[in-house]
Amino acid sequence: MKTILFVISDLHLGGAPAGNGKPSFQMCSPAGRTRLAEFIEYARKQQQPDQDVHLVINGDIVDFLAEEEFAAFTDSDSKAKAKLERIITNTQEVWKSLESFLRSGAKLTMLLGNHDVELSLPGPRRVLLEQLGPGRVEFIYDNQAFVEGLVLIEHGNRYDSWNVISHDALREVRSALSRGENAPAYECPAGSLMVINIMNKIKGRFPFVDLLKPEDAGLLPLLAVLEPSSMKELSKIIPLWRKQSQVQFDDAGIPVDLANIAAATSQDEQLITLAQELAYGDVANIGFVDDMKSIAELWQLARSKDDRELQLKRLYVALRARAESTWQTFDVNRETDQFIKPVKAAAERGFKVVVFGHTHLVKRVPLDQQGAVYLNSGTWADLMQVPDAVLSGDEAEGKKQLEKFVSDLVANKLENWRRLVPTFARIELNAAAVIAADVYFFDGPNQVQRVPDGRLTRLVN
Repeated sequence: MKTILFVISDLHLGGAPAGNGKPSFQMCSPAGRTRLAEFIEYARKQQQPDQDVHLVINGDIVDFLAEEEFAAFTDSDSKAKAKLERIITNTQEVWKSLESFLRSGAKLTMLLGNHDVELSLPGPRRVLLEQLGPGRVEFIYDNQAFVEGLVLIEHGNRYDSWNVISHDALREVRSALSRGENAPAYECPAGSLMVINIMNKIKGRFPFVDLLKPEDAGLLPLLAVLEPSSMKELSKIIPLWRKQSQVQFDDAGIPVDLANIAAATSQDEQLITLAQELAYGDVANIGFVDDMKSIAELWQLARSKDDRELQLKRLYVALRARAESTWQTFDVNRETDQFIKPVKAAAERGFKVVVFGHTHLVKRVPLDQQGAVYLNSGTWADLMQVPDAVLSGDEAEGKKQLEKFVSDLVANKLENWRRLVPTFARIELNAAAVIAADVYFFDGPNQVQRVPDGRLTRLVN
């Protein structure tokens, strides 16, 4: 029998809608959830007597970091369970479509990411499986990848020094909670602390900030420009990141320590330095950052063209640094070394298709002459549009285009800068071989289009 593997990731279900003067914390918008339910139905209809459909949700299924009470890790089983129950209640269209999918006889596999680690706790795990009901369903955690024949699928945060999960420590927490004991201390990833202590706090002023994924060093220069005072919190997070990232990689880019923690890079250190320079220049005492104004305040206070030119310059430098470090100028056929090295190592072990999520950017990268390929399934959360000139390196035109962005930022009119770009990987295989593997846009059941090579034009203007 032929098997069709559909892979999606980074749904980020959860977060409260806008209301009572608060911004929306929903990265997966109502439109995104409607489209996601349509996609699950689209996949369900392809289950046939001679064709088995298998949907893999590759991590960050829900987003506990977006749920109040905000916490980098919810170490209470009952509180984590309550958060998940609230998420399910507020995103029913998706869960009903998954129940229908399983009733068709199709198979569902879910993997753990770095925003939904609480799903592995006893209470939430029980709620998740009870919600889905009977059927061919599997939930994978404990740092396992999913393998189907010559296909390897994992979330990818294992190779990101800001967002790695200590699964040994997480197992200790689960063990204690399963017996009604107090959970031992759990050291959260530095990226999760960045979300809770920085991004969630400035979201009221900059409603798009939680769309900037993943939470890594490439984000720091932009946060420094948007809200210089955020660097004071960052000074508490950086030591944790350095501690988590002081390990060795083997030649294939695989972390060799038992906790599977990724290694720091010199580029990360350069981005930290750039962020500090953009925030407070040569000021040695970070306490002075409390007096620094956000870019929105500086824009409104600008007295001359030169004042605004200075702010545009800072924003341009920050966005260029992020593009070069993380976004890879939205090129579908390029990926950063931190991910491509372990992917190539997997291909050398015989895998023909390797699929990650985590970065929120859809990818298709050939790996060798034998036809192996790396795919990234992208995200169903909204993404932030970026002026094309910023990505191309045209500084003069980039700053010109950014002027519109800052004006919209100050007026809180960011509809034109948020984009729903739902993508999925489709892999066709039989018992002996991979027949086809590629990535696609899903704009509706009758609007499925292969993601073109080159620049991801849906995210630039």
